[in-house]
Amino acid sequence: MSWEKTMEEGVLEPVWSVYVQSPTPADVSRSLRNSQPTISTPSTSSPTDRSRVIDLSTWSDKFKVPWSKMPQGIKLSINAQQRPTPRDRREMIRVIVDEIRLIEPNPTRSDCATVAKMVVKEYPESFADILKDGTRIGSGFASLVNQLKTRVEHLNRNSVIGRRRRMKGHSSSPTTNRAKGPSDQYGCIRWQPDCPQGETESILKEKQEEMKELYAREGPAAAERGHITQLMERTYYLQRKTINASPAPSIVELKTGWPFLFTPKEIYNHFKLLTDISILEKITDAIEHKGKMIVNFFRRATILAPCVVLLLMAHFKEHSEALILQATATPADVEESVLPDSPRLIVQGETLTSANWMMSIEGQVVLSSHPNFAAGLAALFASFYNFNLEYQKEASCTLDFIQRCFVGINPTTGSKTSTEQVLSKRSGKVVEKKKHSMNVKVCSLLRKLMDFDWLCMSV
Repeated sequence: MSWEKTMEEGVLEPVWSVYVQSPTPADVSRSLRNSQPTISTPSTSSPTDRSRVIDLSTWSDKFKVPWSKMPQGIKLSINAQQRPTPRDRREMIRVIVDEIRLIEPNPTRSDCATVAKMVVKEYPESFADILKDGTRIGSGFASLVNQLKTRVEHLNRNSVIGRRRRMKGHSSSPTTNRAKGPSDQYGCIRWQPDCPQGETESILKEKQEEMKELYAREGPAAAERGHITQLMERTYYLQRKTINASPAPSIVELKTGWPFLFTPKEIYNHFKLLTDISILEKITDAIEHKGKMIVNFFRRATILAPCVVLLLMAHFKEHSEALILQATATPADVEESVLPDSPRLIVQGETLTSANWMMSIEGQVVLSSHPNFAAGLAALFASFYNFNLEYQKEASCTLDFIQRCFVGINPTTGSKTSTEQVLSKRSGKVVEKKKHSMNVKVCSLLRKLMDFDWLCMSV
């Protein structure tokens, strides 16, 4: 189904197609409005009782968005329940920040988040972080928060007030207010389940030994046997207990104890049990549909699947070797070379169109039967969750983008990326870099893609 939206002169006239099962703007509106928590007000009984009520709200809770001051393009977009152009949206940000600074010259990120939430709650069709296919990104208003805070910091770049606030929160102790590391349970729904009813650990270990013996006789091909999937699902509790042990087992130890866990089929199945997401279907569909949007956005590409990832890495200024390596040797020969500890896809051949892909973790080739790039990417991404691994810093933006846009794992807090340590310009000491709920670079690209998806792209 397709339709045409017309705006006043000077505003882009988009024409697009919407997938049959895609939510309408009204659906999105209802979803976002229903997701907002309701605030109950205390009942009043007498003037004496009312005088005891303490108002704990801040200026941002009472802030009124100055809709009457907005540019004409914003007003037209709101009335038509359309997404405004990037130019109009930037003008809106300027108007809102100017109004905020009449009350608070240097609002915090938390203040900006409160205001951004107000905007999205009132007009979700125009401002929510939602792709045209219905994928909701993060909190739904993170891109507005980033734009508001960026504008504030730009206006306060030479402000003494801004410097005072930063110094006030500074501590000479490296352990003070230290941000927590990534949670292994991030985005998971069955990180450590209970032992299945009617089973004991000794019985499950017998099933584990049965699978190890079968693998020793028949190799990875035995994974296609139907009862192997049943055994793997039944022993999922024991697999997670092994993986989640402290200290964590090495990949070599895991592969010895659970060899089928390193076959494509069972990597996908384990991820499904862990997150309730069919990773291969998700990645394949995302490359086919959202990949086209990304390629058209960057205006160049010849090979869709690998090119989508390479374009993302180029945009984030991440080297392709942080995710993809090329080799013409056998898995045994490749292992003799120095491989990185963090997961990599290894293409056997001189071109990215090769049908032979391998995957390495902790310097070991753990998978050597990827039929295509999408299957390899699905296995690679699943491994970060299956084995409690952090995203490598060198490819963290690309992996975070794939997680949110392709796979649809969008927690509002936490991260799969380790906290970066940087040298403080003020103290000269090594400190942990402050992290936001969503990677700022990823959020910025997603906002541009959402604008492109809604306003510019004809599928």
